Amino acid sequence: MLTRTNSELNRLSAIAEDSDAPALPRKAAHRPASRRFGLGLPPRHDHESPPPPYTSFADVLGPNGEKFSDVRNNKHIARRGGWKRLCIIGFVVAAVLVGLVVGLAVGLHHKSSKSDVPPAASPSASPNTQPTGPFPVGSYSLTTFLDTVNTNCTSNSNTWRCFPYSTYEQSASQSEAVFNWIISSPDGGSKPTNFTISSTDNPFSIGFTNISLQLWDKGMDSERYAFQMPMDKPVSPSAPITNDNSNAICYFNRTTLQTYLYTRKGKTYPPASSTSTSSTVSSDSISGYQPWPYAVKIEQVILGGADVPECYKKINGNTGDRITTGLAPKRATDQCSCLYQNFELPTS
Repeated sequence: MLTRTNSELNRLSAIAEDSDAPALPRKAAHRPASRRFGLGLPPRHDHESPPPPYTSFADVLGPNGEKFSDVRNNKHIARRGGWKRLCIIGFVVAAVLVGLVVGLAVGLHHKSSKSDVPPAASPSASPNTQPTGPFPVGSYSLTTFLDTVNTNCTSNSNTWRCFPYSTYEQSASQSEAVFNWIISSPDGGSKPTNFTISSTDNPFSIGFTNISLQLWDKGMDSERYAFQMPMDKPVSPSAPITNDNSNAICYFNRTTLQTYLYTRKGKTYPPASSTSTSSTVSSDSISGYQPWPYAVKIEQVILGGADVPECYKKINGNTGDRITTGLAPKRATDQCSCLYQNFELPTS
């Protein structure tokens, strides 16, 4: 077997001095043009025009008096991506500020629009509701007359009014007021003991749903179902209450509505021979409502004091400035009231 020693492997062959040198290998075709042709890139600066010094912009000031060099040398900005992060942060801050401004504007507009809307009465029951069960369950028309109006709780009597704005003594034919209410029972069965009452749409601004009825004086001639509830009574004054004769709206907040539905005491109104001429609808013409067969007494009451009433100007249907001139508070014992009933007709 043929083997070679290390000395033989490391020995270079001799080149004859008179022989031709070996040919150079071809250069790669994919080399850059500047190197392929031995040109190279020209220098950016020569010895006659050195690069500008880094301090040439050191005296440039920003809008807040900061120097350019301070911004350039800031370690947060000088890091990789610093300028990009700065722009993103600025954009986020601007977006948050815009959102706050828009939210505040919308909130104020909503608050202003809400304050222009008068307080709504509580929801009323549907007039199509027809509860069934033993008395007093049913849909009833309570035909009454406006008996008395008391305005002592306010220093301006024009601010308290009672629909239909005429008492029986002023006009027997124009004093009628009809309340269409619905009585039901959550108990069910043939002998319920608990009853609730709900109103329907009406011109009295009285609205309530499922108010519990209490039975008083059971078994006596004065036996009656009663309920009492607070309400806010809006009133359009019967005459101007401002020096410039502006339209106005007054609120008698914390007015009490108290009602008594008798179950044995007889009624004397309306007389059997009378014909309804009021602005409300008589019970006989309302499908599904039956006349309450006994006496009824309904009263709205409020005592005087601070903010009784609260009156505001009405401008194009919107609530304006509050009116205080001529509305000094009355004593807490002074009372305003509207009394409706269907018995004990006034005698002339």
